Amino acid sequence: MNWLAHILLSEPNVENRLGNLLGDLVKGKDLDGLNCNLRRGVSRHYAIDKFTDSHPIVKISKKRIDKEYSKFAGILIDVFYDHLLAKNWAIYSDTIFTDFTAEIYGSFQKYSGEIPPSARQIIGYMVDGDWLSSYQHLSGIENALDRIDDRIKARMGERIKLVDAMPILERESIDLEQDFHSFFPELQQYIQDWKISSVSSANEN
Repeated sequence: MNWLAHILLSEPNVENRLGNLLGDLVKGKDLDGLNCNLRRGVSRHYAIDKFTDSHPIVKISKKRIDKEYSKFAGILIDVFYDHLLAKNWAIYSDTIFTDFTAEIYGSFQKYSGEIPPSARQIIGYMVDGDWLSSYQHLSGIENALDRIDDRIKARMGERIKLVDAMPILERESIDLEQDFHSFFPELQQYIQDWKISSVSSANEN
């Protein structure tokens, strides 16, 4: 799942939500510098990704992507699922979408805790650019894919041009939306159960 879903599936506090995003932005030894609440958000991020990546419905969605982009099908589906979540927001959240994004942005801007400067910069870009709201529109998905391309190029020195796969996502959008509606309630239930089991394990230790 991409950022909108990760935030929605977080515990409703700023550090868990930030930690859920930091699961994408902070790696290696930098994780050790995060406080326990941020690390709990990172752990939730990993749990969401593990469940998503192994789920049979998500695997079906990935197979809808043409072979040319099969190596990056997971990225494409993650981002497009965020579009479908934004599009169908009222089904999965009782909070008005604009109220939700405003709360997120405001809490992130006010947060004064320690996070790596590079991650804080990217989160600042997200807030200033209203990335979460942009997922409602296909143009916002195109921009998200361009940003991912930039990160891939920074690591690998090569631009994949993921945005060129947009016609595939649009062609498969009806089936992908059906996949999403079958999958996402299961993810919501899973992460609720995960929260209960993780709290129980922490109490036992």
